[in-house]
Amino acid sequence: MSKFFRLYYIISKKILDKFLVTLIAILALTFCFPKKKIFKYKFSKGKTWIYEDLFSPLNLRILKNNKDISLEIENIKKKSNFFCFKNIKIAKNIKKKIKKFLIKKKLFAFQKKITKIVNTIYKYGYIDSNHFPKKDNISFVFYKKNKHWISFSYKKIYTFNRVQNLIEKEIPKNRHHEFLIKKILKKTIVPDLFYERNYNEKIFNEKIKSIKKIKFSIAKGEKIVSKNDILNEEKFQMLSLLKKEYETKIWNKKNNYFLILGYFLIISMIFSILFLYLFYFQKKIFKSNRKINFLIINILLISFITITILKYYSKTLYLIPFCILPISIRAFFNFNLSFIIHLITILLLSLITPNSFEFIFIQITTGFLVLLTKKNIFKMKNLFLTVGKITVTYIVIFCSLTLIREGSLEKISLYTFFLFFFSGLLTLFVYPFIFIFEKLFNITSDISLLELSDVNTPILRLLSKKAPGTLQHVLTVSNIAEEAAIAIGANSLLVKIGAIYHDIGKIQNSIFFTENQHNITLNPHENLSPKESAKIILEHVPIGIKLAKKHHLPDPITDFIKTHHGNSLVYYFYEKQKEKYPNVLIDKKQFQYSGPKPFSKETVIVMICDSIEAASKSIKNPSDKDLNNLVEKIIFKQKIENQFSNSNITLKEIEKVKKVIQKKLINIYHSRIEYPM
Repeated sequence: MSKFFRLYYIISKKILDKFLVTLIAILALTFCFPKKKIFKYKFSKGKTWIYEDLFSPLNLRILKNNKDISLEIENIKKKSNFFCFKNIKIAKNIKKKIKKFLIKKKLFAFQKKITKIVNTIYKYGYIDSNHFPKKDNISFVFYKKNKHWISFSYKKIYTFNRVQNLIEKEIPKNRHHEFLIKKILKKTIVPDLFYERNYNEKIFNEKIKSIKKIKFSIAKGEKIVSKNDILNEEKFQMLSLLKKEYETKIWNKKNNYFLILGYFLIISMIFSILFLYLFYFQKKIFKSNRKINFLIINILLISFITITILKYYSKTLYLIPFCILPISIRAFFNFNLSFIIHLITILLLSLITPNSFEFIFIQITTGFLVLLTKKNIFKMKNLFLTVGKITVTYIVIFCSLTLIREGSLEKISLYTFFLFFFSGLLTLFVYPFIFIFEKLFNITSDISLLELSDVNTPILRLLSKKAPGTLQHVLTVSNIAEEAAIAIGANSLLVKIGAIYHDIGKIQNSIFFTENQHNITLNPHENLSPKESAKIILEHVPIGIKLAKKHHLPDPITDFIKTHHGNSLVYYFYEKQKEKYPNVLIDKKQFQYSGPKPFSKETVIVMICDSIEAASKSIKNPSDKDLNNLVEKIIFKQKIENQFSNSNITLKEIEKVKKVIQKKLINIYHSRIEYPM
């Protein structure tokens, strides 16, 4: 029970910490966002509205004149509904009369057809069009049924002409019996729908009374005018009224409170979108408070820089390197998350930036194009190319929007181009930012992973010296695993580096591992019992973890060391122990890795590639079939042992990984043509 409460406490604390950090961020932005208190726009009738979309801070209204009201009355007349009275007894009486006639004339053969005609006519009703108002565009008619008005299409109603045509169509022959039936039908069938003049007039008068005297009104928060709109009479009047009301209204504490509340609600909503995205699509990040804090601090940092610039010198807004945010996020996480964070930040800042549409369009487009740069963006060459792309994109989009808005580029200042250029250059500061964030939040970036790929790092130099065969093994595994990761959309860089370091534990006791036993006369396992041999083999995992800590390898890399064997058995020595002591009960744990099992696609890939590459070395002159069978056998064995049960890899992805490995092994072991010396 104490363990349960301890677990409950830990989970509750994590949730509370997450909530408090988010709440602090929302409140910080809410109270730091600037408050606009004066009407700062200039406008003229017939001119273009050059500012951002304008939303009314007040309730405004313009009254209608007599001409407007007269036009509205005419419109009501044209669009009036029609209410009728339906006498359901008429259809019943007609059926009785016709039935008596048929019995009297002994025309029983026509009863079914005549009943069908009557039912068709009276299903929706038959109206006397002479007593129905002459109106165009009649769509629906209403009649009362059980105290409720039922509506149906006017096209379904039968008129005199439609009734006559139906009778002629259904009873076309001109023999004596048919003539009598036609005659009695035309005489007997009468309208059952009657126009309710009094009720219709009552409804019409009520609609007239309900006509609003206000010509145009805008509630607080509604849009008055959009950017680049031409100011017609209506918009000009509304803006003039807004200016008058806004400039005469005193900005009191109550207004301030509501403004702050609005900021709080919309900022909370934007953060909610972020958390919903993390919860549904980035669960691993959602569970880590450290990573969430990192994301929130990035959003706050760029937001406070923007707030400061807008407060003191708003003309230099485009000097801020907004693209540094998605680039830095991408260094630690994936493309999708980096773009979502960039999008959310730009949406937040659009609440306070002038010309918000222009700001959103430029920043989102540029950020997206930057993120589409090659994955290896952090090489100096690629980073400078990215800076160039940022600058060019800024200039092209800004010029395009100016052409759309103004029809020329005459009003563009060279000063704006300088801002874009220096904004691109400031993006180069992404390197120190990433370094600082790595140290503060203990998160591994792609830059750090790239540095670890250098085989001259101290730990890999030691591996090369102590276990050269193992180094060759891990490099081969790394090459195969990287291709497999690319095939299923996993983090190929992380897989590559994780594979390089997964066997560093073999530095100690390297001679006991097959790949390092070249040019030796006696296998050291010959002098050991199976249990002792298994112990040495198993120990390379905990030794590797210790070395990883000693050489400060990041946690994601250490995960590959822990999981590359899962909780599998050292089968060779386990079987050898059973052969040696057939009547003794063997403790499997003495021959089993402590785990854990792989818990990500990346760690699964390295486990598979490690096992297959090692096993392939035991086949002399393997054929394509031998290699394919080996891959199938090892992956099937790992499936049976449930080694993939803790990861989110799918069977379809495993099949893709399998095909990549088979292809790579065939390329590695393909036969070479011998040329004469």
